[in-house]
Amino acid sequence: MSNTDVIKRMYAAKGDIKVLRDVISPDAEWDITLGFPHGGVYNGLDTIISDFFSFFGDFDEFWAEGDEFWEVDDHVIALGRYQGKAKATGERFTSRFVHIYTLRENKITRLQQTNDTVQISRALGKS
Repeated sequence: MSNTDVIKRMYAAKGDIKVLRDVISPDAEWDITLGFPHGGVYNGLDTIISDFFSFFGDFDEFWAEGDEFWEVDDHVIALGRYQGKAKATGERFTSRFVHIYTLRENKITRLQQTNDTVQISRALGKS
């Protein structure tokens, strides 16, 4: 399985915790853009799942779609879109992202995310 395949598997899982635990390393770091729901830096798989991925509760639907992928050594860069529907407002949104992943032995060890947070904030009724 290529590193890009690992990332595509994570996106296809749409937040399935079993898949997330399978593809993310126990010592991973998640660096999420401030302004994104639960933005900040998270260290360790359990913290990423409990403290970051809990943002799914703010949405009736939320998923990431990768449009383009570049794989170089142990890094994958993904350009794509978040799509979803906010629970509080019922608003649908599409928001572009760039994800830069580092992988080791088919496990994600680091994510650095950059995102157009305005669309998500509007859907959540925060701007």
